[in-house]
Amino acid sequence: MRTFWTEIYDQHFQHYFQKPFDVQVYHGPDGAGLKVATYDWAKRGYRVYASVGLADKLAEIEGEDFGEVVLFSDVDDKEIPQLFVNALFFILHHDIPLGARFAIDFADMASEFAQRYDKTSLYFTHPADDDGKFDKVRIGETFGRVYQAFFIAPREVEYLEDFGAHVFELEFWKPFARASKDAAPAEVEA
Repeated sequence: MRTFWTEIYDQHFQHYFQKPFDVQVYHGPDGAGLKVATYDWAKRGYRVYASVGLADKLAEIEGEDFGEVVLFSDVDDKEIPQLFVNALFFILHHDIPLGARFAIDFADMASEFAQRYDKTSLYFTHPADDDGKFDKVRIGETFGRVYQAFFIAPREVEYLEDFGAHVFELEFWKPFARASKDAAPAEVEA
């Protein structure tokens, strides 16, 4: 029997972020749809963008490595949800496991954004999880995951490529001490 995760994730995200400010539907090249929910009351100074429906699509093909993705942003830029959803469609079309910890470059398709913020890629990983419960949802005995995407700069991409995901994340999380409730993504000093 097929399980639908969308409602479970919606409840999960509302528990942590309150009700979404907006939900937009985007269609990929193959016509498949994904939604992005925008939460503007999640953390002071940040908007949170969350995928909606990704878990259902991935659960069909990836077994245990499926979930939804959140992206925190400290700038209000109309390009952010489009960059985020384009990366999600890329993941779907290339069968990239969400748990793999990886970066997707967007500098060529959004050069003005990349120049404006010095961010050229989205890095996907496990989230900063203050309570040990945010990163998973459950239906019966089956767990779905929550993953987090971060905008990263070219020097951070280079550091990631040179040293790998584990070392990159050790440096990436240092400025926040990962457990801080007000923590938000920082840049690695390369």
